[in-house]
Amino acid sequence: MKKSIKAALYSTLIFPGAGLWWLKRYWLAASFILPALAISAYVLRETLATAYLLSDQIVDGSLPLEIMALTRAVEQSVQQLTLHLSESIWLFILCWALSVAVSYLAGDQLDKANR
Repeated sequence: MKKSIKAALYSTLIFPGAGLWWLKRYWLAASFILPALAISAYVLRETLATAYLLSDQIVDGSLPLEIMALTRAVEQSVQQLTLHLSESIWLFILCWALSVAVSYLAGDQLDKANR
């Protein structure tokens, strides 16, 4: 398999920048890995904060243990969280797509050099 295809697959299937890391382009890989990790950590932190907020409301009694009330509270929280995190998620997708393209191009350069 050509290095360009393999690098693009690594960046697609594993994590943004993984293909560049495999190509030993460490600094270029880090330019995709670090922002993707930061965005992932931010999204995870915000999601967990929302979950903890709901669980605290259940524990202190302000959110009753009724299925309909819980469903409404979760749906409302998910909608607010989605609006809040939409820019971060799009930035992560952009980072991922650019990583795949750059991995392919870097691998293609190595493929051409090895001919």
